[in-house]
Amino acid sequence: MIRFATPSDLPEIRALWDVCFPDDSGFNPYYFSHLFCPDNTLLYIENGRLAAMTQMLPHHLRQGEKTVPVTYIYGACTHPDFRRRHLMSRLLTASFDIDRQQGIAASILIPQEEWLFDFYAPFGYVPAFFAQTQSVDVQPKTHAGLRALCTDDLVACDVLYTAQTTNYDITVTRTSMQWQQQLDLFHALGLGAFAWAPDGIFQGYAFVWREPTGLWAQELLCRDPRQEQAFCRALAAHAGCSSLRLTAPGENEKPLGCIKYYEPQPSLHGYMNLMLN
Repeated sequence: MIRFATPSDLPEIRALWDVCFPDDSGFNPYYFSHLFCPDNTLLYIENGRLAAMTQMLPHHLRQGEKTVPVTYIYGACTHPDFRRRHLMSRLLTASFDIDRQQGIAASILIPQEEWLFDFYAPFGYVPAFFAQTQSVDVQPKTHAGLRALCTDDLVACDVLYTAQTTNYDITVTRTSMQWQQQLDLFHALGLGAFAWAPDGIFQGYAFVWREPTGLWAQELLCRDPRQEQAFCRALAAHAGCSSLRLTAPGENEKPLGCIKYYEPQPSLHGYMNLMLN
């Protein structure tokens, strides 16, 4: 049986999540305390047990001059006792039917591992979202101009994000609530979210995790690309390290995510990030 979750399913959902996505970073308890919604959770029940599930998270996609609703498939997993029985195939197919009934334009996802691009291809998913990740070593200097990102900055962040992604055919947009969720997440579990504001003028933002070898700015954008190096030096000084990974729109991109349109579309080149990935 396939159905959406109810609050009474939470213990089984949480247990399956921890089996499939073991975590010691604090993300799992944070996700279920702050972000999880049973209404968005599609379950596969077999013989009274939760066998597989996926989150169907609502998002919007900017495509040219229009914006269309899409479903973000997140946390798709099958209990080890039920694997190799094509349950996820049935669950994804059910999600496609639900999307079509609700007028959703497409289903999107970010494969957890590179080999999963091939797993999702038979369902009609094609690589369509790309990002550049580069490793840099910088000489830490003063972190003057660096400050914690706050709610009042999020409109400026969205303006910058929109400007930096206009050259893409498709881009996942972010509501004010989704920006706030990311801000809260990185302040709670990461190094933090930061504004680059030399002379007190907002010039860029970064959402940053700590890593064993340094820092990962999962998304770092600057109005002026020439400011990026100074921004990185300030982050390094703040964290007391010199090694950073930076992910953002760029030229040397690699596939990050896939899309399945429900109506035929031309091959499209897009960007998405900060999707709890």
